[in-house]
Amino acid sequence: MHAPYPTPLAALRAAAATQGEREALAFPHQGRRLSFAGWLAEAEAVARGLLALGLKPGAHVALLAENRIEWPVAQLAVAAAGMVLVPLNTHYRAEDLGAALATSRAEALLLSARFRSNAYLDMVRALRADLPALRHLILLDAVEGERHFNDLRAEGIALPEVAPRAPASLQFTSGTTGIPKGALLTHQGMLMNAWGTAQRLRLTERDRLTSIIPLFHCAGCIMGILACLQSGAAYVGVPAFDAEEMCRVIAAERCTALSGVPTSWLAMRDLPARKNYDLTSLRTGTCGGADANPGILADCVRDFPIPGLVQVYGQTEASTLISCADCEDPERLETAGEPLPGMEVRIVDPQSGAVLPAGEIGEIQARGPMVMLGYFERPEANAETITPEGWLRSGDLGCITPTGRIRMAGGRLRDMLIRGGENIYPVEIEAVLAQHPAVAEVAVFGIADAYYGEIPAAALRLRHAVPSADLAAFCAARIARFKVPAAWFTVTAYPLTASGKIRKTELRAMAEGGRLERFA
Repeated sequence: MHAPYPTPLAALRAAAATQGEREALAFPHQGRRLSFAGWLAEAEAVARGLLALGLKPGAHVALLAENRIEWPVAQLAVAAAGMVLVPLNTHYRAEDLGAALATSRAEALLLSARFRSNAYLDMVRALRADLPALRHLILLDAVEGERHFNDLRAEGIALPEVAPRAPASLQFTSGTTGIPKGALLTHQGMLMNAWGTAQRLRLTERDRLTSIIPLFHCAGCIMGILACLQSGAAYVGVPAFDAEEMCRVIAAERCTALSGVPTSWLAMRDLPARKNYDLTSLRTGTCGGADANPGILADCVRDFPIPGLVQVYGQTEASTLISCADCEDPERLETAGEPLPGMEVRIVDPQSGAVLPAGEIGEIQARGPMVMLGYFERPEANAETITPEGWLRSGDLGCITPTGRIRMAGGRLRDMLIRGGENIYPVEIEAVLAQHPAVAEVAVFGIADAYYGEIPAAALRLRHAVPSADLAAFCAARIARFKVPAAWFTVTAYPLTASGKIRKTELRAMAEGGRLERFA
């Protein structure tokens, strides 16, 4: 079933008509809440304000802010004005920010003055002379001499007709495999994706969803905001992830759904203070990423409890999710479920491109209206990523089970190791090591070797000291010996992307550069 709404504004108007004063947005840390009717009124007023500045439909409007109530208001306003939203990573420093603003050709920037140690306004002021396209700064905080978001509202300006297939968001990739690229997504693709996800999670107006994921990430502003909007659920926002604070918010707001990544679920599972909070309101939730360990998910289902927790799989270029398990699917922890409605999926041999049968591991490819229009002004990257037949090359390894579900089998294609001609999939080794009582968290990656070409290495966050020989024996009893890590490292924290994914390329560089601690 496709999304019932052609544009976000149509969805918000329908929600305001049917849900009225029901709470739509709650950001407890700000003490701010909006009903669907209030959200609509603010979004339409801000949309008219953007048009009053002289910005035209199709203009690129960047947004640089932590999770706060102005974020979804601005998101819907930009959509209502027919403009293209450019969400910016809140971890950006000056060089990253300048590159993103220049690359996206943003004409306006809505921003927080600062967040944590990042003084965004100071950075933008220093960069602005080199950004000729950037005509307008709109502050979400009160700063003398700068235009404030609250002053942007206008009346009496007609909002444009917006085509469902029009570019809606220029979403930068998370950058785990290189320089981030801006994926152009459509209103139709994003709404279809969020709608399909809401259906699999069985979200209704009785639900309250919260998330550890930043709103600038597609899983925040699409899977979170647009799924809630179309299902009538409330979105409960937090500014940044903290395991105990998330427990506090869930308990206080009686949240029924929680969206996270493996590292966040692990942190909450291992939080001693979790027992101090009543999390029994939780009904469903999502965990995405090739490193989503079924054992950890099963622990969360039992211990939170959260009976309808599901594994999901996706990427920015597909408007967020490619597949999502149904919250009542018996296979929801071991697989990432069936492809979303409207998404075609196939598995191909990474070398030959031949389509593989069920059960065989290869590259996951997806096709359909949820796939991006392309990378903004990157024709060479488009040719590498989308086949002439429209298939998105995900770069992820997996298989399709006999029941039609996607099983993540080896992480990124670039993560796959080739040891003396033998293919090794890190996720398989990680799943084994995660079962060892001394291992709190694990990442397996390849390092160069003069004889084999490369060998598997493991970076472990340990609960207590353990000899590497014991871990090697534990692995050897369960997987082939050539897959057993040949190098062992300890870490207290991993290098992560903004969405919580472990940067394995950085781990490899750290290991080969002698910047990881080995243990025997």
